[in-house]
Amino acid sequence: MAIIYLVRHGRTDFIGKKLCGNLPGIHLNEEGRVQAQKAAGCLSNFPIKAIYSSPIERAMETAKIIGSKSGLEIDPVDFLREIHFGDLQGMGGKDLTDHPLWIKFNSEPCDIHFPNGESVSEVYNRVSKGLELISQQYDKEDQIACVAHSDVLRLAVCWVLELPLDHFHRLTIDPASISKIEITPERKKLRLLNLQPD
Repeated sequence: MAIIYLVRHGRTDFIGKKLCGNLPGIHLNEEGRVQAQKAAGCLSNFPIKAIYSSPIERAMETAKIIGSKSGLEIDPVDFLREIHFGDLQGMGGKDLTDHPLWIKFNSEPCDIHFPNGESVSEVYNRVSKGLELISQQYDKEDQIACVAHSDVLRLAVCWVLELPLDHFHRLTIDPASISKIEITPERKKLRLLNLQPD
């Protein structure tokens, strides 16, 4: 089992403007690269044995900055990719905020299934199973990093704390923030939430 650092990718030009989801071609901006460098500096203080990442570009770019500091290769894994928002991907502004499905997602996400995309419960299941399987590859004191996206990491924290999925919007996961979970055969623990490295 393992200690896992959950790292959100750094800032992009589209955060708060467009629902990027699994869209290709979304990269870190200059602020995001600086944020990733700070996260890398923070994590370099710990004996990280492996780095896993969502295969989506903005996450991989963040993971590679972390890996360059630690000398580790990045292992892209599908279970860390962002929610597939289906027909809503790429939407922004009032088109998104006034959309009935988006309104319900922000109040009662548990029952949401995005047309031509995924359901929130499907993402919860793939994230929780993925973290469980990866943790089983390591000893109890081993430390690894997983780089992903805000909603994915909030669902991971819900899994650790056994929070209802309808509560996952209560959690804050800022760009390039670090959270820390511990998975053992006895229990799962949240040790740190949403640290923003200086």
